[in-house]
Amino acid sequence: MALNYNHLFYFHVAALEGSVAAAAQRLGVTAATVSEQLRTLERSLGKDLFERTQSGLRLTDAGRITFEHTIPMFRLGDRLQSHFSSSRDKTAPVLRVGLSIAVSRTMTVAVVAPLFTLDSCAPSIRTGEHVELLRELKSGGLDLMLSESSPEDSATRGLTATPVQKVELVALCAPDFTPSADWSNAALVHYRPTTPFRNDVEQFLAENQLAPKFGGEADDGLLLIEAATQPGHIAIVPKALSAAAVECQRLKVLRPVEPSTCIIHALYPDTASAKSAVAALKS
Repeated sequence: MALNYNHLFYFHVAALEGSVAAAAQRLGVTAATVSEQLRTLERSLGKDLFERTQSGLRLTDAGRITFEHTIPMFRLGDRLQSHFSSSRDKTAPVLRVGLSIAVSRTMTVAVVAPLFTLDSCAPSIRTGEHVELLRELKSGGLDLMLSESSPEDSATRGLTATPVQKVELVALCAPDFTPSADWSNAALVHYRPTTPFRNDVEQFLAENQLAPKFGGEADDGLLLIEAATQPGHIAIVPKALSAAAVECQRLKVLRPVEPSTCIIHALYPDTASAKSAVAALKS
């Protein structure tokens, strides 16, 4: 059965408000309507999404997973509505932005969100390999490039290179799991050796005398987040990437991981639109 997005929206509001009555008031409908929409969604998914208590609604495990997915879904809707209700120039020129694959897999939302607030241009974003994007930037096919790789002077001649954001990492696990002092009872799901955070994690473990078991590896932060929800597992990922999972209590933050050596760099030609975009990214 195809999901009805109206049912998902009612669920999202109910999860935010914590009760059927409060959700009904916010939506401008009756409590009976909200309850029926929630029951229909639960039947579609084959899962109970809420525990009904005297004090209100409490998310089940399935409900937390669903809420984690509806958070970005309806935040994007709010952003779209804001875009069309603003007074920005609807004929604003397109700003062509290239993201390296590593950036797109780790913290795309946190990095590029400020670009959508610009009145002077409308961003068009694509991902690709660092070398490919750099070639397009130098040939005029892109206006701005964001990469985790430190730029070399010889490769970026004629372009401006500047750091725009330092990546914050956090260690995560399931809310009901308590690692031992040295993490020896935990399995760490690691970044692969070719990813930019591998050395940061290794340094953090060595400096804090932590010795978790090897629980696997991946180069995608979202996969690591899912792995961390499994019993007895830990993952270390960018803080921005894990925000939704922590907010809906699928995961908890064990501790920040410092220092991180990974910095997102912007490379761009000397144009007004690119400089405005970089200023927004750094603010």
